[in-house]
Amino acid sequence: MRKEGGEKAVNPRGLFTPFAIYTIIQTDMSESKCSILACCLLSFLMFFIVYSCSTVKNDLIADKPPAEAGTPSEPAGPADPASPKETMVPYEGRLLNIFFHALIARPEIAFKGNMKEHFLEWFVTAEEYKKILNELYLQDYVLVDINEFYTVKYTNNIKTIEVKNFMVPKGKKPVILSVDDLSYYASNRRNGTVHKLVLDQNGNIAAWTASPSGGGASSGGEISYDLDIITITEDFIKQHPDFSIRGAKGIIALTGFEGVLGYRTQAERSKTPGYQKEIEDAIVIANKLKELGWRFASHSYRHLNMPKASMSSFINDNRLWDNEVKPILGETDLYVYPYGASLEKIEEKHRILRNMNFNLFFGVGSGYGYRIGPKSEYVYLSRMNIDGRYFRQFRNRADRLFDINKVMDKQNRGVK
Repeated sequence: MRKEGGEKAVNPRGLFTPFAIYTIIQTDMSESKCSILACCLLSFLMFFIVYSCSTVKNDLIADKPPAEAGTPSEPAGPADPASPKETMVPYEGRLLNIFFHALIARPEIAFKGNMKEHFLEWFVTAEEYKKILNELYLQDYVLVDINEFYTVKYTNNIKTIEVKNFMVPKGKKPVILSVDDLSYYASNRRNGTVHKLVLDQNGNIAAWTASPSGGGASSGGEISYDLDIITITEDFIKQHPDFSIRGAKGIIALTGFEGVLGYRTQAERSKTPGYQKEIEDAIVIANKLKELGWRFASHSYRHLNMPKASMSSFINDNRLWDNEVKPILGETDLYVYPYGASLEKIEEKHRILRNMNFNLFFGVGSGYGYRIGPKSEYVYLSRMNIDGRYFRQFRNRADRLFDINKVMDKQNRGVK
């Protein structure tokens, strides 16, 4: 094809399309009377050009995969490494429930004084607790929140408790942690525990111990983060975030006869200077603990053996806890039996606690499992005590929860 004046036709875009090349070559061939071989060459060239264009187009499409339905076509940003998506599954195995008392910060005091047998039997040291947490972590245990375990329902004003399986990452095992008597009693303070929980200058939870001279807060005292059960647990979770599921921590079971959390809030001290400040400070700490994921439970007011207590003492104990402790801690439906002495077989007393809106009751036993009460009115959970007695009884048993020889402070305990 030619323009007038004998000029060759040129693609208006300046590109050599297959048709343009065919026209040019066909014209040249006609003028030069080319052989049939040239025609074959023309066919091959046209096929190569078409195939190349198609391949380039497909390669460009392959570089940008189509977006899934309902999602933007722009490529997604990098995943957040701090919140990996794990497969959550309902845990079908036995539920483990363990508890401790306040930790021994200074075993050289606790295990040498005139109460050494008491502390050797019922307590663990801060260093032992750190090792126990690590052993549990290595065995794939994870802390879970008791609030995820049950729901309370009312039908025609009749209350029922329904339990649920904990949802945990596949391959993990839930453990409920609780701490009894975290009031830092005077006898504990004299024998090597910290003295109370405080907020540091940055608003973080910390422990405080008076100076050896016995000076009060004005003398400064000692702030620590690795000598009590709360701060050690918090620090361990910071180092191992996957040890806590959805921010779970533990249950703090408190009495009130010597105040709470190291603050002397009992009413019998109401005439003491600074009494109201003690209550206010205790409320600040309780709120901070709840903010961090800790739950509170009643451990009675005077730590009485409830099956043996007279009915009048039992009723008065509940009244004192309601009047003095609940205003500081807030509402709770968790009740931890003092000494693990259950009231399930004493219906009159147990009904009083249920009518006070306690729904979950914790005792002492194997530490595995739970049972639902008649008509699903309440749930009883067994707890395993982790202390010197546990060390002694389970040290050489195959069913021990962890290798006791790895965690026990043999030197301070006088054990070989």
